[in-house]
Amino acid sequence: MPAQSPDPDLVKSANPVTPRGATEPHKFFRKIVSLIVVAGAVLITLYVWGIIERHPRTDDAFARANVVGVAPRVSGQILKLSVQDNQAVKEGDVLFEIDPEDYRLILEKAKADLATLDRQIVQAHDTSRRLEPLLPNGFTTAETVDKARTAEETLRAQREGALATINLEELHVSYCKVVAPFSGRVINLNISAGAHVTAGVPVFSLLDTSKWYVVANFREAEIRHMAAGSEAIVYLSSAPNQRFRGKVQGIGWAVKPEGEIDLPPSGVPYVKRELNWVRVAQRFPVRIAVENPDPDLFRMGASAVAIIKGSPPK
Repeated sequence: MPAQSPDPDLVKSANPVTPRGATEPHKFFRKIVSLIVVAGAVLITLYVWGIIERHPRTDDAFARANVVGVAPRVSGQILKLSVQDNQAVKEGDVLFEIDPEDYRLILEKAKADLATLDRQIVQAHDTSRRLEPLLPNGFTTAETVDKARTAEETLRAQREGALATINLEELHVSYCKVVAPFSGRVINLNISAGAHVTAGVPVFSLLDTSKWYVVANFREAEIRHMAAGSEAIVYLSSAPNQRFRGKVQGIGWAVKPEGEIDLPPSGVPYVKRELNWVRVAQRFPVRIAVENPDPDLFRMGASAVAIIKGSPPK
């Protein structure tokens, strides 16, 4: 049975043709929306760029505190070690004790020498007092009297030196007990009781936890937007949800150029650039004093993010 062809009128009713003029408003509306979106993106970009330009930020930052090497003022063997590595200590706490016996013996000898001098001074003084009345009657000579006086004066001068020796040895004995100069934490302790220590050579280090800083490396074009006293916000990578206040304490005035050999050592900080296959802006260290540090969160060398918020003071 031959197939029947569809009715042309039914086909037209099932697939209505949209008039050409009806699509023009839709195209115009889409263009307007596209322009608005592009313009909004440009404005947002400019706004964000302006914020970043006025309030530079960097994640090339780390927490810092002052570190002092604990060095004894006398040499000797450690009798007692009172601290452990990473232990918190308070100012005046005993860190370790050095055997004081050698210094006590020297002190006792100095005291004995002083006692001997005192006896000699008494004798010299008595001799001078006996000789002086004899001089007017010619029973002695002026030379003899002068010698007696000179001997007494010499002994008295030696006594001053003996007193200074005693004071010094008493200091040496007191130095055998090494105490914390400030409150902080013991770090890099790798020594035990029985070890011999040398005067002036650090045994371990003490971290000053009373004052914390963040050293942030900013690009050289950004440091013009900050100055000493500028307000800052600091975040630690270990506690990203906690914000800390800070103020710019100072901006580095010198860094070691890339590839320069530092001979002799100058102490100038070296700040590594982000890329080495294209030329990038140099970064300078900016020290930010943290006003509300959390002693349980801040650690030496912890990664941080620094944002400069306030304008430089006039």
